[in-house]
Amino acid sequence: MAGRDLALIAGAGTGKTSTLVMMGNSTRKRGLYVAFNRGIADDARARFGSNMECRTAHSLAYAAGGHAYRERLNSAARLPARETARVLGLTRDMFVDHAKITRTHQARLVMGMVRRFCYSTDREITVRHMERINGLGHQAQDHVAGLLTPYAHRAWQDLRSLHGRLRFEHDHYLKMWALTRPTLHADFVLLDEAQDTNPVLEEIFLAQDAQRVCVGDPAQQIYAWRSARDVMTGFPAEHLHLTRSFRFGPRIAEVANRWLRHAESDLQLSGHPPVDSRIGPAPHADAVLCRGNADAMSEVLTCLEHDIPVALTGGGAALERIAGAAQELMAGRRTSHPELFLFASWDEVREYTEQDTAGQDLKAMVQLVDLHGPQLVIDAVRRLTTEADARVVVSTAHKAKGREWKSIRIGTGFDAPTGDEEGVPRPLNPAEARLIYVAVTRARHLLDHTGLDWIDAYEAAGARLADGIVAGRPMIELPLTRQLRYPASPMSTFMAAHLPESHLLVRDYLTRITDLPHPVQPIDVRYPDWAALGHAIDYRLRLSMARPPGPAVDLGVALVGSDTPLPGAPDPRARKALHTAGRDLLAAVHAHLAHRFRADAETLNRWCFVAAAYEDISRSGTIRRRGPLAAATASTTLAELLDAVPAYVHADLERQFALARDVFTPLRALPDERRICGPTFAGSADLGGADADFILGGTLIDSKATTRPRNLGREEIHQLAGYLLLDYDNRYTIDRVGLYLARQGALIDWPVDTFLRLAGATEPPATLRNRLRDHLLRARAARRRPPAS
Repeated sequence: MAGRDLALIAGAGTGKTSTLVMMGNSTRKRGLYVAFNRGIADDARARFGSNMECRTAHSLAYAAGGHAYRERLNSAARLPARETARVLGLTRDMFVDHAKITRTHQARLVMGMVRRFCYSTDREITVRHMERINGLGHQAQDHVAGLLTPYAHRAWQDLRSLHGRLRFEHDHYLKMWALTRPTLHADFVLLDEAQDTNPVLEEIFLAQDAQRVCVGDPAQQIYAWRSARDVMTGFPAEHLHLTRSFRFGPRIAEVANRWLRHAESDLQLSGHPPVDSRIGPAPHADAVLCRGNADAMSEVLTCLEHDIPVALTGGGAALERIAGAAQELMAGRRTSHPELFLFASWDEVREYTEQDTAGQDLKAMVQLVDLHGPQLVIDAVRRLTTEADARVVVSTAHKAKGREWKSIRIGTGFDAPTGDEEGVPRPLNPAEARLIYVAVTRARHLLDHTGLDWIDAYEAAGARLADGIVAGRPMIELPLTRQLRYPASPMSTFMAAHLPESHLLVRDYLTRITDLPHPVQPIDVRYPDWAALGHAIDYRLRLSMARPPGPAVDLGVALVGSDTPLPGAPDPRARKALHTAGRDLLAAVHAHLAHRFRADAETLNRWCFVAAAYEDISRSGTIRRRGPLAAATASTTLAELLDAVPAYVHADLERQFALARDVFTPLRALPDERRICGPTFAGSADLGGADADFILGGTLIDSKATTRPRNLGREEIHQLAGYLLLDYDNRYTIDRVGLYLARQGALIDWPVDTFLRLAGATEPPATLRNRLRDHLLRARAARRRPPAS
């Protein structure tokens, strides 16, 4: 009623739709309700008042211009790939890494690029819109993508024409509409299911001047893998909550809350007491919910073996296609399956899924086909019944979203996190916890979650982390950035106690980046080395201030020349060559800074990229298998390392460096003593280390070369606060702190007093520094190691 923007977080079964209807009926203003699909929009239209327009994003786009393509939509027969290739002018097969990519499959890849572009907020098609081709390495992927990108541009030009020949789909006119930056004609806009919003719609919604209300449950975001985004969490508005679930009672709510905690959600549900809900065995459950399609098919086969009428939500077409591909390959024929066409035999597919991490998503289905045989899988799919006639419905958790059953059994596939190299359980992926939360909240009265019993052991292992031990190492010995990953670490507990409102700073940051341009990024390579590029632009800025890259690079060069074991390192003679090349790099940088000669921009960029590989050694203790140093030989030289730097690196770093001009040019004019790069602090030795990027004219700056600046949050805010407060003696007289977004050329900074006040601090910096020093000293004194086993 007040006209302010709002984010309404509505937990599972909490009456979201009823609340939306009450919102719409509370005013005579013109409202627009944007629904996930047509069925939801039609249902809402019957419940809302006459002041509300209920639409899908596609219907809005159709009315705005999509209707001009009505004839193309009505005549959009599915073109065979050979016809698509002919329209695009693809006339030859392509040979890459001894594998043939036929012109028909090239056509599929090109149209896939257009499809991914239409799902994105990008304004032009680039090589990164090409999907991964199973069986090809990164360089081959880039080569293929580079060759096919012009054809993707040609395809988009065809689709934009009213008289084009390619198959025209609804997402095409939606993207065209989004590119016009449309204004929605309403006084307020209600965006439903905002936690899984099409990026195209997100961009339109956030750009509106009308009152904006986004509604959903961030803990139910389960389509991020499909490029959907959570609009709600960072939405700069008041956040209100619905937490009483009318779907189930308190017992199921307790289970849901357990998974909400692992999903990193602050939401906690309360069950509706009149609803009787139980936790226990459900051998005759109405529905069985599984992790993936292969897990679901295993449940289906079990039902069929016992002659139980069973339905599979969404059908089994994907599994049937895999089984059909297996039959073709086992018979010695090439398969037409779009993901497996490069493989010459089923044995090659088995080897790929067993040994290549890129094939893990196929592993379960391949094992299923091997276990039961392809024909049995095909027969099972064809024996499925409709849900109306089934005794049990088998579904993946994704396809169960928005549905509910009286009784549910959690099926297979929801596996416990694996341990790392040191035996420490890897963190449970919040995305996985969100999916499990969706699954357990589909039950109204009876939930059988024995398929998730592993959570007890996992939480017990987490309790040991809560005691301050990581892989037998006290958390106080970890560097600042690593400590901030663990809520129980000394730095994290201090931040929680003394800066309890850091989310307000995050919200302020997100508000201030809303109008920034899209981040620049490489457009001619599918798999850029993002981490190395991030370090490299930091070094390039340091060099522009007459400072070397920093001690981490020096340490990496020293480590590669030492006897220290480095996993992934080449043989000793190659390590010696890398050490020599690293020393030559440091000498060249020193000569440049001493004005003995001036390197050009491209040379500087190549230096910085190679320096990033050496820094990575000092920080990770390894030489990465796919990094620029892994293939070194005894004859490797600095010149060879520089020559091997990918071509995209120079262009990307130059664009970032050009963007830095407005922020850094006046800072370069500061007196020498006011330009500090890579500073450490009086308190850095009280933990495992802490070194910032810059302190320039009293402003502490941490540089972030992210392509997703909206993903920065509490950890980055605490990182700034850590640097600020570890300056115990106020040596640097820091008066401002900020994040520099290198790919947007923007500095988001705050005066220290404002920064601390927004974060919830109630004491001045000097007092907080003393408290942090005492806190870390107590943590060091109390550190302990687990007893020897």
